[in-house]
Amino acid sequence: MTVGEIIDCLNKREPLAIIAKRLDMSPYALSKKLRVLGYEYDGEQKKRIFIGEGEEPRHLYLQEATALQYVKTDYQVLIYEQLQNIYELLRKREELIIPKIVKSNEKKKRTFSICTEILEKLDVVSAATGIHKSRIVEEALIEFLRKYEEADELYQDK
Repeated sequence: MTVGEIIDCLNKREPLAIIAKRLDMSPYALSKKLRVLGYEYDGEQKKRIFIGEGEEPRHLYLQEATALQYVKTDYQVLIYEQLQNIYELLRKREELIIPKIVKSNEKKKRTFSICTEILEKLDVVSAATGIHKSRIVEEALIEFLRKYEEADELYQDK
């Protein structure tokens, strides 16, 4: 039986179970094969329609069509490629968030009083990015001081 004949029978309201029995398969297997081929039941039109990619396989026999659709996928390679893409995106994101700072071995400890809301946000960002709070604060201060110097230069030029 061709795929087109099966779809025509189903669209004429012939039960899937009867067609599956004629083909010596379970109704579930037939339904799954039709979905793999790109057919779906449309509740509004009350019939099966082709939503797949490419040409509709109506002229092919069911076994031929499903054999053509079955492509053995190497999931290990696919997963590896996806992980590499994710790592690359994360690396780029971190570069945008935290610019490279000049490393200095000399550190001094200071105590500041900061608004509770800001500290809570700092905790969240630190936990989400995995970056130490002191590094985040240091980057923010570097950015602030850079902007301050630019503004001060503009003011002195006037």
